[in-house]
Order: sequence, then structure tokens, then C-alpha cells
Amino acid sequence: ERRFWNALAEQGWTGLLVPGSLGGYEQGFAEMAEVAAALAAQVAPEPVVPVLVFAGRLLAHASTTDLATRLLTELAEGRTMPAVAWQEQVTGAQDPLDQAATRLERAGDGLLLSGGKRHVRPGAGADGYIVSANGANGLALAWVPANASGLTLSSQPLADGSYAAQLNFNSVRLPAGHLLAEGPAAVAALARAYDETLVLSSVELLALVRSMLAMTLDYLRTRVQFGKPIGSFQSLQHRAVDLLIQQELTASVVSQAVALLDDPQADATARSAMASRVKARASDAGLQVAREAVQLHGAIGVTDEYDLGLYLQRALVLAAWLGNGTLQRRRYADLTRNATEQEHP
Repeated sequence: ERRFWNALAEQGWTGLLVPGSLGGYEQGFAEMAEVAAALAAQVAPEPVVPVLVFAGRLLAHASTTDLATRLLTELAEGRTMPAVAWQEQVTGAQDPLDQAATRLERAGDGLLLSGGKRHVRPGAGADGYIVSANGANGLALAWVPANASGLTLSSQPLADGSYAAQLNFNSVRLPAGHLLAEGPAAVAALARAYDETLVLSSVELLALVRSMLAMTLDYLRTRVQFGKPIGSFQSLQHRAVDLLIQQELTASVVSQAVALLDDPQADATARSAMASRVKARASDAGLQVAREAVQLHGAIGVTDEYDLGLYLQRALVLAAWLGNGTLQRRRYADLTRNATEQEHP
């Protein structure tokens, strides 16, 4: 909803992470986390993290070209909504960040893009896409306007009522200036933006967990059965405590991860490991709390009229986005093993 997105821009939220020289406020991830958490707690449908964090930070990390500068300026003003298109797998397998089957070739004085992308958020609402592709010098990142000739899009509904897009590039011709980065610089930019997005999506999941647990505890205090509130039953108290433990464990890791993002001296491998660690924790906690919250509510928990279902559906989407808990634990293990081998060959 562009009207509401414009309202976010008027509050200055779309420019929080954008440099001050480009019209932004140059704040840190701690500030961005407050905005993301507040919107997630209301199950707001706006793609704040996919646009402002994933796409915005990728533009900032990838390039200092005139195009990237213009896009970041328009992002801060709320006039442009970019999206990142990098995933290609049909299954749940994770796409490698440093590889792509989509091809980007030189064609005269321009570029030629062929291939396809999946799971793009936002989809049809985006003004353009930062597309990862295999170029002459390795991984390349290119800007593809939404109205580019040869680009076709199909929308796929997600569990929470939002949509992801599948993009197909049928020999899309682009100006040479639309190449944002290539080679190791492109890989590093995508990896860093990916890690930052994992952390902020974990912030959103934690906000959902807090909201679902608060709703559940309120229900346990007010629902009366056998003449007393059901929250007085010891078995339900134990289950509620388990959910509180999941919330507090997640909150602890989320705070560490956000602080690491704001640390200018942070090591890239440590940042990636922390990002996978927090996403694994938040994804599992979000799904566990959602399941238990529905069960503790009983029949009312599965009705469309009750808001708990909205939180559950959002948790399903966020837990899977960019890799679920299992996949992130596998990535964490690979990162830490590689770091250990480098220290002790």
C-alpha cells in the first residue's frame, strides 16, 4: 500500500539506514530494529525488512555509482521500492550466495540478462530488482527496472496473505550503467546484506513471539474452567514457562546480533555465523510459540476472527524466508568449521 509506505517515509523510517549525504539519517541497526519490531508486533504487511534492509543495504554495500546513489536517495524519500532477486532453487535448498544460474552478458554497449528468480519479496509492488547473475568476472549484481522489456512476473501467495514473485528474464537488455558490482565485491555485498537481513527478520520473529505469548498469558488469566482461571492449572503454567524461556533465549541472541551489526570492527565470518545463529533460534522459537499458543487457546485459537492466526501465519513465512532453522544451523556449522580450520590448519 503506497499510501501507507509514504506515511512511513514522512516519519523518516525509510531513510534510517541511508547515509546523511543521500537524504537519510545514517542511524544504526539498533534504531532500525525498533521500527521493525514495532511494525511486526502489529503484523503490518509493509515489506520494511526486504526493502529497507535487504535491498537498501545491498545498494549501499555494492556500489557508489550514480545509479546506486540515485536509488538510495529515492529509497530514503519513499519514492522507490527496490527488491532483491537472488534465489533460484525450486526446493527448500539454499542457493549459494556466490553463484547464480542466471546469466549476465555484454551485448554491444549494454548488458543482456537471461534466466529466472524465485521467492522475490516484495514482488509485483517493487519498482525494480537487484538481480544476481553469473557474469564474465563471476557473480554480478544488476539493476532491472520493473518495466524492463523481456521481464515477466508471476505472483505467488504466501501463508500470511502477502505475495512473493517469480521473475523470468527473457533476454532483458540493460544499459551498461545498470551493473552495480561484480566479482568478489558483489559476493561480499550480497553476503553482508543477507546477514543483516537475517538479523532484522529475527527481530521481527521475536516481536511476533512477544505478541503471541502476551496474548496467550492474557487468555490463561481470563478463561475460566471448573470455576477458576485455567492459568492456575500447573500443567498449563509449565507450558507457559517453556514459551517464556524461548522468548528470553531468543531476545538474548537477537540483542547480541544487532550489537554485532553495529560494530564497525566486526569480522565478516563472525557476523555471518551470528546471523545464521540468531535466525535459527528465532525461526524455531517463532514456530514453537505459535503452535503452543494456538493449543493453549483451544478452539478459539484456530478461528479466523481471532488475531492469533495472523501472527501464526506471519511466523510461518518469516521462519522459512531466507532459510529456516535447519538450514541456518547447517550454515553456522560450515562457517565455524571453516574458521577453525583457518586458525588451526
